[in-house]
Amino acid sequence: MGEPARIPTGVEQPPGREAPPLHDPRALERAYRYHRARRAVRLERRRERRSARFRFWIVLACLLLAVLVIAVAILQQIQNIFGV
Repeated sequence: MGEPARIPTGVEQPPGREAPPLHDPRALERAYRYHRARRAVRLERRRERRSARFRFWIVLACLLLAVLVIAVAILQQIQNIFGV
């Protein structure tokens, strides 16, 4: 593996050329935005999951109600036909 070139300590950089920054000055802001976006996605997933559970139970209740209504209608028709 090669190593980065070393700059002698006694030699100054030519004018107009600065030493490259040791870290990206915007890295902290990017990391903050990245983690904030991840948290927002996690919260949105939680909201969606809760909403899906609620919709499931509502649909199930409606289906059970529809089955009950049909069963009662069928029983009434059977009673009318056979005179029970």
